[in-house]
Amino acid sequence: MTGRNAPELTFWPGSMASRGFIAVLDAARAGGFPATALSPLTLHELLISGYDWQWIRAEAEARSVRLAQLDGAASWAPIPYADDLPAPIKQRFDFTNTEVLDLAEAAGMDSVLACGAFTAGTVPLDELVTSYAAFCRAAEDRGLRVELEFVPFWGIRDLATAWEIVRRADRPNGTLMVDTWHLLRASDEPQAALDLLPDIPNEKVTGLQLADASLSPQSDTLFGEGRFRRFPGDGELDLDTVIRPLLDKGGLLTVGVEVFGEAIDALITKDAGIRAADAVRTALSRATR
Repeated sequence: MTGRNAPELTFWPGSMASRGFIAVLDAARAGGFPATALSPLTLHELLISGYDWQWIRAEAEARSVRLAQLDGAASWAPIPYADDLPAPIKQRFDFTNTEVLDLAEAAGMDSVLACGAFTAGTVPLDELVTSYAAFCRAAEDRGLRVELEFVPFWGIRDLATAWEIVRRADRPNGTLMVDTWHLLRASDEPQAALDLLPDIPNEKVTGLQLADASLSPQSDTLFGEGRFRRFPGDGELDLDTVIRPLLDKGGLLTVGVEVFGEAIDALITKDAGIRAADAVRTALSRATR
């Protein structure tokens, strides 16, 4: 997809992030991605290991990859994460609002991806709206967008709830991230989300993550199912039902593939980037035919 309004292709490392910062950059470069997402934990570990921002930015620039999105803020919510979350996930989210925004600003990023890692039903909606609005105001002071993502096995379980938070917070930099796996595979009512998409203002859905899946169960838990994501086109989800209306709306700023588990873990770094790039370009092309 080309043109003035085409969304920027962004590399989302998924489980490949465990290979480290340089591997993420190398995969993004191999796929020709102009931008990449990074977690707060990845950046934090670089800094405490003795690397500075000059080195971090230089390594990205040497590969012509922009550090564009900070992947994963949970501290904005009154309860950052559930007590029973696995330790590695808690570690990934164990950053204050200020720390998250400091990292994103220092990296020169455009946006922060926010989610609700708390247990569903433990935080009233009014409190979520207030907390999200406050986080957006703090991010706006630093020139950052805050994309809220619903995750069906955590506290913000569906698109309707995420949109209600963004709508009521009413911040110019508060928008939504839509993940096709969350919407089509993990949601209790995917059709309700699909029906809602046309009603959300164009400028309020700015990010799209693509992943495919088998429709038959691969794990005993919904969280476990996430390890069986597939590259777009390798599964049974009708991705066009999400991609096409969002492209038609014209508000998307970024799009990329996010895959966890064997589908990406089995690939060498260079091939992971190339595979992700081929998959996202093919999915976009197919949806615009």
